[in-house]
Amino acid sequence: MKGFSGARRAKQWLEGTMRIFGAYANTDSESCGRRLTLAWPYGGRTFSFDLGGAMRGDPYQNDMFCAEVKNYAQPSDQGTQFDEFLAKCYVAAQAQHHLSDHFMWITWAPFRANSWSTLNSPDQVESAVLQHSSRVLGTSNPEEARKLLDSELAQSVAARLWLIVLSDKQETLLPLKDWAAIVAAELTRREGSW
Repeated sequence: MKGFSGARRAKQWLEGTMRIFGAYANTDSESCGRRLTLAWPYGGRTFSFDLGGAMRGDPYQNDMFCAEVKNYAQPSDQGTQFDEFLAKCYVAAQAQHHLSDHFMWITWAPFRANSWSTLNSPDQVESAVLQHSSRVLGTSNPEEARKLLDSELAQSVAARLWLIVLSDKQETLLPLKDWAAIVAAELTRREGSW
């Protein structure tokens, strides 16, 4: 239940920035779940992102995103889960999934503090893909996997990554509902006139 609550809270916060619109969770409906679900290239299994939606305003106008949400109080096993997330992002980018303009990792507990600044590096993406090479590249042989790895794609995925850390207090800094309604009405009016 905490994961469901975290996805709702992250969605609310993202929408509260007024830079995200049309956000949805994989649990909102069957069709939302389908939009956020992809197949691993090998092994016959699927995976799903927690959130997806569209962005507004330059430089992200009409870009699409998908997100993984971790509503944790402690780092826990986020490092392991993050590596799997990076492999999923690589798969989504490779498939040219319609939500793969941006990949967001949203958490309430920072992890891997000593390597935080490199978590969104191409090397980190490559390492994650190689860790999950049997599902992503169809081989568990390290040399063969290294040859199959697309370094340019890993670089592209790294450039699309967002690491977002929320806190309970930070969530209270959203615009007041009255203000948000005024801004939303103005944005709707402007978008309608384009």
